[in-house]
Amino acid sequence: MKLTWSQRVGVVLFGVFVLVAVFGPVVSTISPFAIDASRLLPPSSDYWLGTNAIGQDIFSQLVHGARTTLYTGLMVAIISTLISVSLGLLAGYSRRLDPLLNGLANMLLVLPSLLLILIVASFTGGGTWQLILTLGLLTWPGYMKLIRASVLSLKEREFIRLAQMYHASTGYILFRHLLPFIWPLIRAKFVLSFGSAVAAEASLSFLGIGDPSSVSWGKMLQDAFSRTQTFITDAWLWMIVPPALAIMIVTVALALIGESKMTGNRFAAALNRKASRVVPVKEMERKTGCEEPCVDGAALGCHLAADDQQPAAIVVRDLQVTYGAKTIIHPISFEVKMGSITSLVGESGSGKTTMARTIYGLVPHISVSGTVMIDGHHIYLRDEPCTMQRWVDAAYIFQDPRNSFNPIMTIGRQFYETMRLQSSKEQKHAAAVAALAEVQLGAHVMNLYPHQLSGGMLSRALIALALVNKPKVLIADEPTGALDPIVKREVFDLLVHKVKEHHMTLLLITHDIPAALHISDEMIVLQDGVQVQGEQKQLYLGQGKRLYPQYG
Repeated sequence: MKLTWSQRVGVVLFGVFVLVAVFGPVVSTISPFAIDASRLLPPSSDYWLGTNAIGQDIFSQLVHGARTTLYTGLMVAIISTLISVSLGLLAGYSRRLDPLLNGLANMLLVLPSLLLILIVASFTGGGTWQLILTLGLLTWPGYMKLIRASVLSLKEREFIRLAQMYHASTGYILFRHLLPFIWPLIRAKFVLSFGSAVAAEASLSFLGIGDPSSVSWGKMLQDAFSRTQTFITDAWLWMIVPPALAIMIVTVALALIGESKMTGNRFAAALNRKASRVVPVKEMERKTGCEEPCVDGAALGCHLAADDQQPAAIVVRDLQVTYGAKTIIHPISFEVKMGSITSLVGESGSGKTTMARTIYGLVPHISVSGTVMIDGHHIYLRDEPCTMQRWVDAAYIFQDPRNSFNPIMTIGRQFYETMRLQSSKEQKHAAAVAALAEVQLGAHVMNLYPHQLSGGMLSRALIALALVNKPKVLIADEPTGALDPIVKREVFDLLVHKVKEHHMTLLLITHDIPAALHISDEMIVLQDGVQVQGEQKQLYLGQGKRLYPQYG
């Protein structure tokens, strides 16, 4: 990560004090507790910062105190950050743990933190580790809630849903997919906790709540202010200024390190999600009957025709999708034959995407009734998990490829995650490169991040990702919807070519009716969540061809 000038200044200042804490005791051979000099001596060649009211070397106390203060700050920052991150991830990801953990955080936020720290520190004896644990265990709720809110948003992203459907373990999703996204928050939490802990340790030690057997900057200030001689003479210049200046410089340095103009922007961009579209749903009677045998040369026979001997790759029986009191998909039944191309068309808001997601198992079980089978695997079984291996038995291409890829993982790593047919990394790499070559992309794409690819390249990469395991069934939800007309036609033709080359079954959701008529074996028309059949279907397809003649 490239540092700004302010961050560089902060790193240099903080590094100086780290060096002082590490190597200072080597330079200062005098014990910080030794009383072997006169009282209140000014700075000299023997005593670089003079002596205090009882004849102790202030420079020795300053460098040894740096160890205590920085060590306390480091340990508090580690403990507090670990608690914030772990509980934030669990609360945001787990619905069962969320009420308990969020309630605990809310309770601690309501309590006055300073008063609570003072009470706990007073009753724990004031040792260094007692102070560290007190500060670490009482300073996590604020950032924990920020991390929880971020995880609640991130877990709805499509690449997280895909990882869940691919039976990735909870730990894998948390550490490989979610944790990198919240790294800016973790970094900010650690730096701020470090600075706050340094100030808190100095404040508590100044109040007399600290380890009396160790020296720290706060204890130096407490000792200086407790002596009347400090302000009667010029002794305050070397008894108060050095530790106070050290505390100020360290806190300012940490603030500069944590400052980054780009962190917030990048994090906000990472969490940016496409706004959901609310579509009004109208009640409509389900139409029955068998379609006409063909429309403009495309085979549009009955979906459930008994005379077709091809086995069914997708079977849908009495499928209905309901969100609350609204019925999005009215009862519908159809089959998609093995090795065929079936297009699902309809107006925007007709339920095409909901239908495709339901077939692939992306809709909650509670909203689905009826039967859905892909290659013999039941997708919605109430008491048993789905046995279909996603990306192997079936794959799904989403509308927007940028929402399908994890933006902080390279294309190659995301290929490796989906590949189960190859055992070694070399085999996976070779298969991924071959899949990219099939869609006219070079091997260098493996090392690129999604934001480094154009829309057309990313669509090709997603097609390669869907085809790398040679799945039997491929569901493509408007895979060219976000592309310009020329690239759209190229990607569309490429997808159809690869599906036919690998003898796959394709369920295509598209608005391009002429293109769908040109390449499809079957056509399914949806309107307001209802399957359109008979003359109304032919009329709709005919109107679509007249409106969009570019594929004719």
